Amino acid sequence: MIRSALTSLFLFSLSSLGAETPEWIDLEAKPISGGNSRDENGRIHKVDSARLHLLRSAQKEVKGTVMVLPGGGYGILAADHEGDKVAAFFNAQGFDAAVLEYHVSAGPATRDLALVDAQKAWRLLHQKNAELSLHGERFGLLGFSAGGHLAARLTSRLVGAEQPQDLMLIYPAYLHETLPGTVLQALVPPQHPAGRLFTLIAANDKAEWVNSAGIYAKTWRGSNAFAQLEIPTAGGHGFGLKADLPEGVKDWPDKLASFLKTPSPAPAANSAIVPVQQPGSQERHAAKLKLVQSHKYDLILLGDSITHNLETPAFKSVWETHFAPRNALDIGTSGARTENNLWSLDNGLLDGQSPKVITLMIGTNNVDEKNYPVRHSVGQLVEGTRALVAKLRQKCPEAKILLIKPFLGSYDGTAPTSHRMILERSGAELGKLADGEHVFLADFNHLFLSPDGSINRELMPDCLHPSPKGAELWAQAMEPLLSQMMGDKILGEQPANSALIPKTKLEEDSYDWFARHAEILKIKNEVRPDIVLIGDSITHFWGGLPKSHANGPKAWDELFGQRRVLNLGFGWDRFQNMLWRLDAGELDGLTPRLVVIHAGTNNSSETKNARANTAPEIAEGLAALVQRVRAKCPQARILVMGILPREELASHPRRVLLDAANAAIEAWAKEHKVDFLKLNDKFLDAEGKLSRELCSDLCHPTEKGYRIWAEGLKPFLPAGE
Repeated sequence: MIRSALTSLFLFSLSSLGAETPEWIDLEAKPISGGNSRDENGRIHKVDSARLHLLRSAQKEVKGTVMVLPGGGYGILAADHEGDKVAAFFNAQGFDAAVLEYHVSAGPATRDLALVDAQKAWRLLHQKNAELSLHGERFGLLGFSAGGHLAARLTSRLVGAEQPQDLMLIYPAYLHETLPGTVLQALVPPQHPAGRLFTLIAANDKAEWVNSAGIYAKTWRGSNAFAQLEIPTAGGHGFGLKADLPEGVKDWPDKLASFLKTPSPAPAANSAIVPVQQPGSQERHAAKLKLVQSHKYDLILLGDSITHNLETPAFKSVWETHFAPRNALDIGTSGARTENNLWSLDNGLLDGQSPKVITLMIGTNNVDEKNYPVRHSVGQLVEGTRALVAKLRQKCPEAKILLIKPFLGSYDGTAPTSHRMILERSGAELGKLADGEHVFLADFNHLFLSPDGSINRELMPDCLHPSPKGAELWAQAMEPLLSQMMGDKILGEQPANSALIPKTKLEEDSYDWFARHAEILKIKNEVRPDIVLIGDSITHFWGGLPKSHANGPKAWDELFGQRRVLNLGFGWDRFQNMLWRLDAGELDGLTPRLVVIHAGTNNSSETKNARANTAPEIAEGLAALVQRVRAKCPQARILVMGILPREELASHPRRVLLDAANAAIEAWAKEHKVDFLKLNDKFLDAEGKLSRELCSDLCHPTEKGYRIWAEGLKPFLPAGE
């Protein structure tokens, strides 16, 4: 594109004043004399002050601006062959370039300081491109090694138009790193990638870096965006644009140039919505067709092998307890995808039926890249599921449809893979199909995950299909919703611990419980929270959104400032209420980086609506809540708060109970490597008395009490701006 008239006018103005467009600027856009000191090999060993090196293209038609992040393991910057020479490459391709010298060798906070640098630089290039004489319509971001990690980290903080149109990761490092205490990748593509991805890493680089780069690219592609993944057989690491490129990667600049020049291909037609008979299913289809033609059923289960298994001998007890008494038919078929289920429905499998409820779980085979020639993206799978739901509504208009989020299985072990992450993202989108009248959504993934986010092999031995024990837990968890939809009673056993059984509002309070829940569902995607607080009135009364009575607004503002925070605290809530709210969608589709849980005090209360729980039951309720959060927000760090002291004296029975509950929660958190923060001592005097200055009613903090909580949370706040 020809440089804009505005930019030309700006350049003329500078020239007439005897000024020049700056080559070096700081992150306030002020011109500076040069970059950080380099050694004889062009390496920078320490950066305390971030700087941008601006190199403008001499081409007549300039296509965009690319910010370049050299690598060096956050210990150095390879500013020559991963910086200046790369900028020259982009200039030759018709792009302006800005090489960022971000913080390195700055101590334990180096990575976070580098992220702040990258955020500031990215915003600066967007906001002041005209006055810096940089092309401002197409922005790219390229990083090498640690710079690739930083580029991916920056992109994960951006949404929509903020994201780079072109993200280029060259032998990215550290993408394999996990959240502390978990197997969950700390860094994944944005939920909704807005641009294109180019990833290149040699097959003989570090194995975990090669594998994680592949997972990242495949997840990007599976999230409805274009991704080009290049894995040459050789080349090693750190080659950049050295004069003598290793064999295997000599042509990598040409591949990148082609990516920049060539538009992304148009998406293929979505085969997930095109009915086709599943190979090998003829006999089962014929058998089920006979049953459908000879008998009317009240409950019909549709899906793939996970549903199919329920009628096999190993699952007999589960079937006879939860499904057979409901006059049920299992028409799940092993290996089925959405397009196969559509064919079955088009070919008589529900003709003449008028069930009360149809359960549907489908999708894991749609994203299977090992056994099928086509892997569907999130959008394609959701579109296929939408077509199925529409077909079910057409065939059985009076039936209620229970749409079950796909189980987060994987073909490659207990840790997340692109398969699992695509299913995860699909599940978040499937909630849009539920209307609460004809179509209802249920999520049972928490049942099959360990606290570290890995798949529990006792409950899902092959990491795809529930065991009989896993299926029993699934059926038990489905009972409250299924029985309500069927209009019958709950079958089988339910947990003895009342804290584990999801419930709506139990107690009267000074606010509308259901209205607050509805408001959260309305605003949560607009807030797009980076931090989520979950709890009872102690959390509710702190402040934030949704707006309500606040006892600690100053402490809230001082701690969170302009951060995006969502308050899921509800007065009088017990664990069972919080579980219900999360099951009802309050976290669905959100990608917070920190979730803070402070809960349990109300489970010590005995009322006509709910019994008091024991200390072990309270700890078990907390664990169940953590599991819900882990399943719904896998990239979030979870911080469990010790239950704040209640009642004045340490000898009070409620205080004794909550102290025992805290001990059990702390032991659980330590065993499962979940962050735990207990601030109780700061609220008590030397004799263990609770101060009314900090908790005026001996339960809810005052502004001064909330300041104590705020100080405790500061070290856990996510890095960046």
